[in-house]
Amino acid sequence: MIVRRCAQDYDVVIHKNTKPKMVKSIRMADGSMQSLTYPSDAKDYFLLVDGEIVQRSDSFATIETAYVKACEAKGCDSHGRIDIFKHKIVNNKVVDR
Repeated sequence: MIVRRCAQDYDVVIHKNTKPKMVKSIRMADGSMQSLTYPSDAKDYFLLVDGEIVQRSDSFATIETAYVKACEAKGCDSHGRIDIFKHKIVNNKVVDR
């Protein structure tokens, strides 16, 4: 399940590991299709960057911090961590209120 994706259409996505070892077809930012195999149930969240799982964590704060760093490495001006007073989520993308 997608929890958060980059608002500027880079391939940086936080997934909730709801169905361990499930295989899913995903569309990349360039329009190509790729298969994603969810990792084992050891961690609740994982970060997918350019089709590769780069980090796993049980803590949403930890995985979201890694997500923000990955977005900044891609060159996008991320909204940072979600702040419910400043942001809202539209189609799994954080936008300003």
